[in-house]
Amino acid sequence: MKESTELRELTLHFYRSMAEGDVAAVERLISPEALAIGTDPEEWLRGQALIDAWRAQMDALGGRLPFLPGDPEAFEEGTVGWVADRPSFALPGMGTIPFRLTMVFHREDGEWKAVQSHASVAVPNEDLGQTT
Repeated sequence: MKESTELRELTLHFYRSMAEGDVAAVERLISPEALAIGTDPEEWLRGQALIDAWRAQMDALGGRLPFLPGDPEAFEEGTVGWVADRPSFALPGMGTIPFRLTMVFHREDGEWKAVQSHASVAVPNEDLGQTT
């Protein structure tokens, strides 16, 4: 296993593409059968449903989904790579929302493609099981 500057830069490119509303660039980074698990309990999306959800979210926010990068840690081993980061969303009227993101990549036809991602909003252990 080795650190991957390439996957770190690719992750930062993904964030920029989302923030700029470049859906085509986002689509190029995602494998057709990718699985994304989002922060909402209903966000368990695969393939075209994932792309459609990104588009809907971006449309709802005026064509952009503003990601603020953390400090991505990226590694690779052969044709598989992974990234972990603590980025934030900068949502109008909601401020900055930090979350955690992991992504798994696979080299397909010489290009890295995201095959799985998982985003979560951290909840302190002492708050688990409490209702509001």
